[in-house]
Amino acid sequence: SQLIGDFLVRAQQTGEVSVSIARIVLCLAFLAMHLPFRLKLMIAGDPKSWILIGGFLIGLGFSFMSLRWGRLGSVSPRRVYLSVAVDAFLVYVTIASGVIWPHEGYIGLLREHEPAIVYLAIVASGVRLSEQGAIFGAVIHALGLVGLLALDRMNAAVLRYTYLEIVFAGAFFVVAAIIAYSIAHRTRSLIMQGARAAVLVERARQRLGVYVSEAIADNALGTAELELGGATRRAAILFSDLRGFTRYAERLPPERLVEELNAYLKAMVEAIKGEGGVVDKYIGDAVMAVFGLPNERPGEAARAIRAAAAMNAALADHNRERAARGLPPLAHGIGVHYGPMVAGNIGTPERMQYTVIGDVVNLASRLESATKEEHVDVLISADAVAAAEEAAASGQTIPPLRRHGSLTVRGREQSLEVFTLA
Repeated sequence: SQLIGDFLVRAQQTGEVSVSIARIVLCLAFLAMHLPFRLKLMIAGDPKSWILIGGFLIGLGFSFMSLRWGRLGSVSPRRVYLSVAVDAFLVYVTIASGVIWPHEGYIGLLREHEPAIVYLAIVASGVRLSEQGAIFGAVIHALGLVGLLALDRMNAAVLRYTYLEIVFAGAFFVVAAIIAYSIAHRTRSLIMQGARAAVLVERARQRLGVYVSEAIADNALGTAELELGGATRRAAILFSDLRGFTRYAERLPPERLVEELNAYLKAMVEAIKGEGGVVDKYIGDAVMAVFGLPNERPGEAARAIRAAAAMNAALADHNRERAARGLPPLAHGIGVHYGPMVAGNIGTPERMQYTVIGDVVNLASRLESATKEEHVDVLISADAVAAAEEAAASGQTIPPLRRHGSLTVRGREQSLEVFTLA
C-alpha cells in the first residue's frame, strides 16, 4: 500500500542522509589533514596533490547535494547509483594516487592497508537499503579493484602476489558484498514488516473506533493490559431519545427504519463530537454521550450544554431534509447532568465494556425522560449549569439558558432545580 511504500522511502532517505553526513565528515577531515601541506605542492604543479584535493572537493560538493536530496525526500534509484559511484570515486582517487605515485618502500596494493577502505565502501552501499544499489556497489568496486591491480603491475618493480594473498583479498571482497546486500535486504524486510504491522494497527484502531469512540480505542490500544475496574471522575452526561419513534417505526419496513435512524444518529453524533463528547452507547434510538472521557478536562459541562444546543440545531436541519423528501418531522428530548461518576472497564475478563456508572448517569436519563412531560426539548440540571457558568468565567461559552423551575424526578424524593435552552 501507499503507507508501506512511504515507510520504505523515508527509511531510504534516512540512509542516504546518514551516508552523506559521514562522507562530509570524511572529506572535511581529509582536506583538513592534507590541504595545508599539499597547497604548496599544488602551486608547484604536483599532479598527485591536484587529483587528491580536487577529488575530495568534488566529493564534498556532491555530499552536500545528496544531503539536500535526502532531506527533501527526492532520493531516486538513479541518485542512489550516483551516490554509490561517488563513494567509489573517492576511494579510488585516494588509492590510485598511491599506486601511480607509490611511496618509498611500497610493496604492493594487496599488502597495504588501503584495500580495507574498499571493503568498507562496499558495506556502506547497503546502508541505502537498496539491493540494486548494493549489487551496483559490488560490481563497480570489483571493476575498480581490478583496475588498480592492473596499475599495480605497471610499477617499476614487478609485483607478484602469493596465491594466499589473492584468495584472502577475494574472500574479503565477497564477504563485504554479502554483508552489504544482507544489510539492504534484511533492513528493507524489517521495515516492510514494521510498516505492515503499523498499517494493521491503524486499521484495527479505525475499525475499533467504529464500535467505541476513537479516544477510548486509543486509550485501550495504548494500555499494556486491560483490567476490570474504574476510577472516580467528574464528567457531564448527555442523554437523548427520539419521541414517538417507536409508533412511527412500526409502520416502516426494517430497511427503511434502519436508514432513517442512522441518518438521525449521524447528525446527532456529529454535534456531540463537535464539542468533544464521546458516544458511550446507543440504546435503540437513544444516545448516551459523556463529556470527560477518557481524560477529564475543564469545561465539560459547558461542552455538554453546547452539544445539546447543537443537536437541536442539527435536528432542525435534518427535519428540513426530511420535509423535502416528504417525511414527517422528528422530535427528541435531551437531558444533561454533571457530577462525580465511576469510569472504567465493566464486565468480565473475557468480555468487558468501557463505560460510566453512577447516580449522575441515572439522573441524566431521568431528565431526558422528563422533557416530554415538561414540554421542552432540553432539561439541564442546576449542577451542570453551575459548572458551565464557572467555565464561562474562564472563557468558555454557553448558549442562553432560562430557569425552568423545580422538578421531581422518578427515584428521587427531593425536587431538582432544572434549566432549559432559552
